[in-house]
Amino acid sequence: MLFVHPLVSATSATAVSVLVIGVMLLLLALPFWRGSARAAVAEVHPMHCSGCRRCVADCPYDAITMVPHPQRRGFALAEVDADACASCGICVGSCPSSTPFRSMATLVTGIDLPQQPIDDLRRAMRERLAAMTAPIRIVVFGCDQSAAVREVDSDDVAAFSFTCTGQLPPSFVEYALRDGASGVLVCTCPESGCAFRLGERWTAERLAGIRAPVLRSSVEETRWELVACAGYNLTPLRTALAALRRRLDVRGSSK
Repeated sequence: MLFVHPLVSATSATAVSVLVIGVMLLLLALPFWRGSARAAVAEVHPMHCSGCRRCVADCPYDAITMVPHPQRRGFALAEVDADACASCGICVGSCPSSTPFRSMATLVTGIDLPQQPIDDLRRAMRERLAAMTAPIRIVVFGCDQSAAVREVDSDDVAAFSFTCTGQLPPSFVEYALRDGASGVLVCTCPESGCAFRLGERWTAERLAGIRAPVLRSSVEETRWELVACAGYNLTPLRTALAALRRRLDVRGSSK
């Protein structure tokens, strides 16, 4: 406390006492200080959960377990531990019910993020593709932790960003191509660099057809691309986008 003596000499004992008390009160209040609101955790929709356990297998935080289904005897239901859930959405990408090909007016999946429901993506993507008139139309999927994919959004590029790219059901790649996209680019964090541990790995394995749910092998490989970008480095993203555009241009010219 020797530092107090110069302060007393420079000001007054009263001023220093007020300062010390203020600092102590601030330190005491820190444990009760509320930071920014925590993102909503994953939410299970019992009527659309098949009990397949894929979300359990893919969750990097062991935040999901299976319990007896309250409405379907003999079936299991996913249950989320709110304290362990990181709100990354990787479970959404692993859920078979997340496929956009379901003929529901509102797409409801087995497990979803309330703040970024999968139906919002399907609706927004369909609207963007319907409005695009460029000869080559590209859909870009990325995440908020990697390169800012919205920076490449333009008249011929519709960019969508997730909390984690692992939230992307691989069937959305095929759906985009069937719904009017010429090509699809998926941008992830670099290998072993995912902010949510396993998002980039699961995404790559799903698209490669080695981890369920998989991108169907019938989807033409020349029409989609996977690229890894670190932080806000847009160079790999722009390079991959340009390469995909050239490939699609050649494909279109050869028809």
